Amino acid sequence: MAVELSSDEQARVAAARLPVRPDYYNAALQADQPISQDFEAFLILQNPVTIASTLTWLTTAGLLSELTIGRDSLAFEALVVSREDTADQLDEVTDSTALFTTFRNEFQAGKFSEATEVSLVIRDLQATADELFAKEDQLRHRRQVEQRVENNLSQSVSPAQLRELQSWPTPLSTYTG
Repeated sequence: MAVELSSDEQARVAAARLPVRPDYYNAALQADQPISQDFEAFLILQNPVTIASTLTWLTTAGLLSELTIGRDSLAFEALVVSREDTADQLDEVTDSTALFTTFRNEFQAGKFSEATEVSLVIRDLQATADELFAKEDQLRHRRQVEQRVENNLSQSVSPAQLRELQSWPTPLSTYTG
């Protein structure tokens, strides 16, 4: 896409244009590539103060991204362990709740349902099961939270994106002055 420039802008760009445009790292292509002629013209026509503030922010963003990558890497490792633990606990609790459900569906007091002890046994067994059902709900919720955290971590800055970010100062500083 060629941007239309005024005659004054064309003269300024022609005077500052280099025979070889600087490269930046393209994270999508995972390769270095030269900046486009339009971006070269954009940089040539920029106010030096704008370029300087952009370079300052690139430095800050690069440092923050490096910290984020390290933090997210550690968080992901911890998440893997947590997810495995959640899955193991959920399997164990689900087996127990399924066992109780089967028991409860099969337990028929019949003509002895009025016996006090039958009610007491059912009450005591139900209390234990209620705790298991609550634990199962908590583990299912924890699994959903862990999935959301994993989704958020997968959207963080990748090493290729960091490399791209860190490659911008070269083209930006090439045309200052």
